[in-house]
Amino acid sequence: MGGFISDMDQDHKIMILENRVRRLENKLNGGNGMSKILETLIGQDVTLNFAYEELKCRVLDCDEDWIKLLVYGKKKDMTMIRPVYEITKVTLDKDGI
Repeated sequence: MGGFISDMDQDHKIMILENRVRRLENKLNGGNGMSKILETLIGQDVTLNFAYEELKCRVLDCDEDWIKLLVYGKKKDMTMIRPVYEITKVTLDKDGI
């Protein structure tokens, strides 16, 4: 069992280092293009596609790594924060154009 926990700890450390390297590369290359585009959509209703889900939402805030969303639900809306790199497609809703 101790090996499993140390593997999880090592995976977490690797993930942190990968994120740091990605941020440094973005700074050297002038930033993340996707996050710059998403920043222009703050306050607009969009449909975002991720690997296995599609969300109708409003973009509340965004930086080079994270996006904050108001996700519209059938019964209740909820705020969600997701990594920008997970987004595979962005569609502006008709009212957003």
